[in-house]
Amino acid sequence: MWDGQLKRGRPFLKGVGHPARALLNINTPRIQIRNGCGYPLCIDPHHFHVIKEVSRKYDDLPPLDWNDPRIQSPFTPQELEEIEFAVEALLDGSMTREELDEFPPAPHVKEEIIRRRSTMS
Repeated sequence: MWDGQLKRGRPFLKGVGHPARALLNINTPRIQIRNGCGYPLCIDPHHFHVIKEVSRKYDDLPPLDWNDPRIQSPFTPQELEEIEFAVEALLDGSMTREELDEFPPAPHVKEEIIRRRSTMS
């Protein structure tokens, strides 16, 4: 529970807004947060829903680059891109299993590609 400064009855940090934004490493107004627990003074990041805005006025901007700190991933953002690319290629037939064996990702990345591919087929 927040016991600091309030603005309109809600937790507030100057320059940040809601303290949960700082806890979630959100520094863009294009990402909104909504309290899911119902307690107005709660700042637990696990109690907030994160909403990435999709608006016509942002069509010309690049996609949001934000990683949820609440999710512990053993993969780097680059490895996640490799995994997604390889899984899509395996599913649409543009890459075979033999080509994946020639593809030199790290062993833990290759295991994740195979795991995701088997769950999606």
